[in-house]
Amino acid sequence: MNPDFTETQGLLQHSIRQYVEAEVGFAHIRELEEKRQPDQKLWAGMVAQGWLGIPLPEAVGGGDAGLVEAGILVHELARRAAIVPAVEVLTSAVLLSRSAKDDESELLKAIVDGRAIVVPALLEADDDFGSTRAAVDRGGKLSGEKHYVDYAEFATHHLVSAVGPEGPGLYVVERGDAGVSLEPLRCTGRTPQSIVRYAGASARRVADEAAIATLVDLGRTLVSAQILGCMEIALEQTVAYTNVRVQFGQPLAAFQAVQHHAANMAMSVESARFMVYEALDALENGRGNAHDVAIVKAFVSRAVPEVTMLAHQLHGGQGLIEENDLYFFTVRGKDRALSWGSAEECLDRIAEEIESAPRWL
Repeated sequence: MNPDFTETQGLLQHSIRQYVEAEVGFAHIRELEEKRQPDQKLWAGMVAQGWLGIPLPEAVGGGDAGLVEAGILVHELARRAAIVPAVEVLTSAVLLSRSAKDDESELLKAIVDGRAIVVPALLEADDDFGSTRAAVDRGGKLSGEKHYVDYAEFATHHLVSAVGPEGPGLYVVERGDAGVSLEPLRCTGRTPQSIVRYAGASARRVADEAAIATLVDLGRTLVSAQILGCMEIALEQTVAYTNVRVQFGQPLAAFQAVQHHAANMAMSVESARFMVYEALDALENGRGNAHDVAIVKAFVSRAVPEVTMLAHQLHGGQGLIEENDLYFFTVRGKDRALSWGSAEECLDRIAEEIESAPRWL
């Protein structure tokens, strides 16, 4: 992939950045964190802008673009610590668009125009994507429990992995069903998350077992774009601060040790940028696979705490207070580093093919 955006992609990035910076203030984000609520106003704006349909076909009201463009949206929202289920809805929508066993046009149209919010519900108490105990009986009733479901309460539908009469697969469940109950959680990133319990909830099978792995790959790649946004803004804030903070008669940025730290941060950010967008492009064009996606997620999950901790170190005392906006990106970055598979989980996935011949030779 050419690491430079096309003119159209650059214009998309610019327009999203302008809109989000104008509409999302950090004071507002603090209020939402305290209330443990998503940003309803921003979500409505995203619907009005047509952003939820970016990677979807024109036939359902989408923009007929691809995963790189979806990654740009996620990346830019992360730069403002936005509390919206962009990764969750885009991942679900792309899966339903490309891997569903039947035509899901009506649900996709509802996603694009804001009538439906679909979020994945995959993990259970053992925190293992490969383990599913939730079950759907022959009457289409789902029983089981899902943990760490982001924006579960805000959603209208859950995309649930479960074992049915036809084997493992993905099922759509309406959140308002009487058999669905939620237990809110407090997570590192301070965004809405819940344990969801299904007790005989009506479930409709939409995809087979292979789609679960596809959904994980999509989620890991898009959440890596979120992490990139956190790293990027932490670097930008640090460079700006060290250029104005004077110590011993000169800006902190004039000291070689500070420059070395900033250079290390910049190398991590630029490496992550190339890897994330290369992975998105590869998935879009049929070159991607679970092994390569795991490499990207493992890298960014290890890089983000290093970059944000260096940012706090270079901010000195300013880095210890939550009045400084840096903390948004530290907690969000750490939370996203653990979601969709931590660095250790992704390294385990990579190790499964450690003895395979490299594809690039």
